[in-house]
Amino acid sequence: MENTKYIEELTGYLSNLTADEQADVIDFYNEYILDANLTTDEDIMAQLGNPKQLSRKILADYSIKATNDETAGTPHYEPKPKKNIRMIWLVILAIFAAPIALPLAIAIIGVISGLLVVIFAVVASVFIIIISFFAAGIAAVVAGLSIWSQSVATAGLFIGSGLTIFGLSLIALPISYLVVKVLIQMTANFSKFLYNRFVTSKNTTKEAK
Repeated sequence: MENTKYIEELTGYLSNLTADEQADVIDFYNEYILDANLTTDEDIMAQLGNPKQLSRKILADYSIKATNDETAGTPHYEPKPKKNIRMIWLVILAIFAAPIALPLAIAIIGVISGLLVVIFAVVASVFIIIISFFAAGIAAVVAGLSIWSQSVATAGLFIGSGLTIFGLSLIALPISYLVVKVLIQMTANFSKFLYNRFVTSKNTTKEAK
């Protein structure tokens, strides 16, 4: 069965995995196909879905496992937002490919997408606010310098206000990053829960039959 068209096509969709990971996956499914006595590609697809559908589940599984391993390896460690976003995307693809009712899949993806929209809105709002603060700080400093010869006290007030605004902006940057990071982590955790609830359990039940 190692040379079936199904296995060859599945291998092509797993290019994001390492060579060792690909070998583990192919060995597992070759053994599964033999144990289940699936003799044709049609039989395999009836049991496992088409290669692209199965690859999406495999990639999502590996991405979730990678983030879980990183979290377990170091106390209080959270995967980087980029890895979490990639994992969320793979989960969305896996849900679309999963053998669940289309309305349920759309509802699940709608919830995840809604959370991502909220995160995007927060990022955009924070970016606009910080840019506005910088612009206001620059304007205040410039205004202070322009009236320095006329009123030192007023100029000092403007310059001091501008520098204060700059300082608040610098403080806001790391705080904003942490807020966004937490929101992404929450969305990633919720995506894992939905994936395990509606995809992993469905596939386990199907493969057990």
